[in-house]
Amino acid sequence: MTPSQIRQRLRDWLEANVEGWSDVQIQPLEVTTGSGFSAEIFFVDVQYTDANGAQAKTLVVRRQPQDHEVVFASSLKLQGQMIAALDALGSIPVPEWIGMELDPSVLKMPFIVMGQVGGHAATQNPNYNKAGWLAEMTATQRASTWRNAVEAFAGMASIHWQDDGFDFMARPDWGEPGLDQYLGYIEAWYHSCRKDREMPYVDAAIDYIRTHQPQDASVNVLWGDSTPSNVMFDPDGSVNALIDWELAALGPAELDLAWWLYFDDLFSRRFGVERLDGLPTRDETVAIWEAAVGRKAQHLGYYDIVVALRMALVAVGAFDRQVAVGNIPPENLSLNANFMTLYLAERLGMDLPELGPDFYAFMSKLTPVDEKEES
Repeated sequence: MTPSQIRQRLRDWLEANVEGWSDVQIQPLEVTTGSGFSAEIFFVDVQYTDANGAQAKTLVVRRQPQDHEVVFASSLKLQGQMIAALDALGSIPVPEWIGMELDPSVLKMPFIVMGQVGGHAATQNPNYNKAGWLAEMTATQRASTWRNAVEAFAGMASIHWQDDGFDFMARPDWGEPGLDQYLGYIEAWYHSCRKDREMPYVDAAIDYIRTHQPQDASVNVLWGDSTPSNVMFDPDGSVNALIDWELAALGPAELDLAWWLYFDDLFSRRFGVERLDGLPTRDETVAIWEAAVGRKAQHLGYYDIVVALRMALVAVGAFDRQVAVGNIPPENLSLNANFMTLYLAERLGMDLPELGPDFYAFMSKLTPVDEKEES
């Protein structure tokens, strides 16, 4: 679609679908890929009239391609429902909710519309431990910024999913709400991509998560993608919004903490990069989360393996895409020897895979989408 077509169709859609808006005028400011390269983002200046008179604001429009699935069963609809419900709830900082359109005929793809959030995230490329605004802070400022983010997503644990308007998250086809449903989702993902191949680390982890499944896990609303790159920070380190909700799920709140810790480890130790001075250690981060939630973290070693398995399945998808386009042969050993299987092997006490020439050939061929998934 041309910019003028997008502008006109979006203008008509906003006027027809946002209650109380009239005389809408818009002008696209910028078009770019999303943070995960799986979506297209429009930053749009909007002028309109409502009951309080003339108004102006900047919106973010996220169009989602229908021919590419970044992770198994990811859903733009779920992301929209999450932002809408959280915005209405008011206790978790999220972008202002404007609306959603799942009919691809309007803008050629389904899309959601949100208010723009000021500030910046901790980037993955360049690694926030090496360059950027976080690296330019003092150690004391970094410690405060990290704490603010952990406390923000720890607030998710206080949401009552049935009483607070999150019933849409129940997926009985994957199991009972909570950890059983979360593991059922992972198992469905595993069976969709295994293709009768031997994947010793992933296979062992699939067995582990069921044989060691805690029976006392809480049922919480999960962010699902709790990383510093998905937090919009004010320059003073306060949190303006948590973003990217398409991986939201029901499960124990510890899974969001484990996901945060996994990426902290990935972007430092695993990548051979020294963590910034002042960033709380793993134990300190857990203590911050526990103080915010008001209870001790339970079964965190188990959840470390669950989130590592999820990332290992992401790596399988990236591997299969590279084979499909002819960048690497199917017998390339990186299917079972990559950063994600290495982490799993460590946690499961298995022999560590060797990251040899096949792994580096695989890494050299990754597309922006795959790079996001691998990191």
